[in-house]
Amino acid sequence: MPDAFPQTIAEKVLTRQSRSGTPLRAGDTVDADIDGLLVVMYQYFRNAYKKIGFPDGPPTVWDPDKVFLMSEHVQPPPDLINAYTNLAARRDAERLGLPHFIDSEPGVCHQMMLDHGLVRPGELVVGCDSHTISYGGINAVSTGIGTDEAAYVWAFGTLPFTVPETVKVVLHGTTAPTGKDIILYLAGRYGETFAQGRALEFTGPLVERMDIATRLTIADHAVEVGAKFGVFPADDKTLEYVRARTDKPFTPVGADEGALYAQVIEIDCDAIGYQVAKPFRFDNVVPVAEVAGIRIDQARVGSCANGRLEDIAAVAEVMAGHRVAPGVRFYVSPASMTVYRQSVEAGHIAALLAAGVQVVDPGCSICQSPGIVLNEETCISSTTRNYRGRFGGSQTAQAQVYLATPAVVAASAIEGRIADPTPYLTRKETAHA
Repeated sequence: MPDAFPQTIAEKVLTRQSRSGTPLRAGDTVDADIDGLLVVMYQYFRNAYKKIGFPDGPPTVWDPDKVFLMSEHVQPPPDLINAYTNLAARRDAERLGLPHFIDSEPGVCHQMMLDHGLVRPGELVVGCDSHTISYGGINAVSTGIGTDEAAYVWAFGTLPFTVPETVKVVLHGTTAPTGKDIILYLAGRYGETFAQGRALEFTGPLVERMDIATRLTIADHAVEVGAKFGVFPADDKTLEYVRARTDKPFTPVGADEGALYAQVIEIDCDAIGYQVAKPFRFDNVVPVAEVAGIRIDQARVGSCANGRLEDIAAVAEVMAGHRVAPGVRFYVSPASMTVYRQSVEAGHIAALLAAGVQVVDPGCSICQSPGIVLNEETCISSTTRNYRGRFGGSQTAQAQVYLATPAVVAASAIEGRIADPTPYLTRKETAHA
């Protein structure tokens, strides 16, 4: 075996998952063993098998314990197509003996993967959703794949990769904006394709101050700037978070000193204030002051990006003693039933209801069309994307959707226009949400 050389996190994990064990560099190709496969939107996955002659679904599975099948995108099902899709998933899960089938528990798949301890540091995980990348927040190397690729993994447990170049993002500062603001600033500064096909490796002195929710938000949005992977190093916070959710063993992975990076970006996060992405791009970013005062009709908080307990708490803090402005619909969706229960126990849900917020079921609906934003309307949201028609389809292509951190969304809901949340905060925010 060739002598080892300094490697990035992505290079080390793909090397470990290769059957040859030969150390890999960016640009090398490898057939990598997969530690976990997430499958959602099951009708599309099943169609991949139908195309190759299996109309009744996948005949086998390579390792039932490594497949995570969920009905979450459409739970409860709003129509017959999705109801029958969920029925097919139940039958296939029973037929193939899948122990990790989540059917009747509403929530965002990525949060439930974390809640149930199904993904761990150092693992290589793929899934039928682009935001599978979010597990990099706990030091997993994870990425979204297509349904044809997922069908291949389901059958064989392996997938070919080209080892990506890595961009090292060094986060400096002592008192940070939220994770949403950091990744929005990065997108606005460098563009939504600057990391296309690359891995983003987040490090620096600020990272150790960040809670896990902040890291997950940043990793989740790495795909919005084109990244293949978006990963943080593991530390004591990571280990505590994961060990509270699973007793399965895992091996965290860190970058080697002297590893080669395609680019190194240094960010002074103390200089970043609240950021807002204007329609219709994630990288169309300005400081909140440049859009303050724009009237809104709707506000949203939730999704795999910002539906965690820390996000609900931020909304409750801003809303304390205030109410949603007349004429504004403010929807908040906890990312999972676990987050919902935690938010109830902390008193956040009662506080939001008292303030006139509509708390909706956990799940992905907050990030899609339910609660349609009409062409004549404007929405500010902490969800993942703001392209044309995101909240209503092609018939609502003129609807204006802005993206911001939950505190900005909540302050905007109070004022009925986009607003800086600073006057509503009872404490100085430090690297969370």
